[in-house]
Amino acid sequence: MKMVKIALFVVAIVASSFGSAYAAVNLEPINAFFNKGVSFVLKGDLWQPKDESGKPLTPIFYNGNNYLPVRAVAEALKIPIDYDADSQTIFIGGKPGEKRPIFATPMEIDNIYVTQSKDPNETMVKGKQFEEVLKIDQYGDVEFTIDRKFKRLLLDAAVISPGEHEVEFSLYNSGTAAGSAASTVLEKHTISPEDGIKQLTFNVEGLEKIKIHVQSPNLNPYIYARILDTSYFDNGNSAAKDSSK
Repeated sequence: MKMVKIALFVVAIVASSFGSAYAAVNLEPINAFFNKGVSFVLKGDLWQPKDESGKPLTPIFYNGNNYLPVRAVAEALKIPIDYDADSQTIFIGGKPGEKRPIFATPMEIDNIYVTQSKDPNETMVKGKQFEEVLKIDQYGDVEFTIDRKFKRLLLDAAVISPGEHEVEFSLYNSGTAAGSAASTVLEKHTISPEDGIKQLTFNVEGLEKIKIHVQSPNLNPYIYARILDTSYFDNGNSAAKDSSK
């Protein structure tokens, strides 16, 4: 029997009515079939592709190939996917050049040990004035929901006076599917009071939600750490190293 090849069928959900000029140029009718006999195994487990509403999907069989909507496959593989209706472009793996400041990202803080501040006296860090900072004077957690849209977190941070100790910034996966892995440190970077403002680069590719835990490695009670509003998420090279500003 001839082996059936598997392909991905890029399906973009657009307006219900296409312009006649667009349809004439870009849409070509085909004769195809729903293949209800095929099944899928994803990473060793039986997998049922579903649409955004949770309805099961049946692959389309055409010209010797089975086709599935690319969104269903991308979601299953934890790959970000975006669609730009204006350019009729589907982005798989994140939009090139996309960048989002941390304060424009859905964020959760504990409001006891971590606080947001726009007070000019508190946003002056190492002689430079910022508009907004996260204050962590003892220790604390900050969580960001990024929905697998970014590859990197570039975190600008510093230890200010009277901080005397090194401070660790640790990355955790805090997504709902993390399970026991939520307690595993994915990356850890350290800042000293003498470092000035330092940029820490974390690889967040494939993660829906992350947690940054900030504390002294020696559990010293007061660290006076600041996370700055110049921090951002992007889709740059996740292999980049820390760099001092």
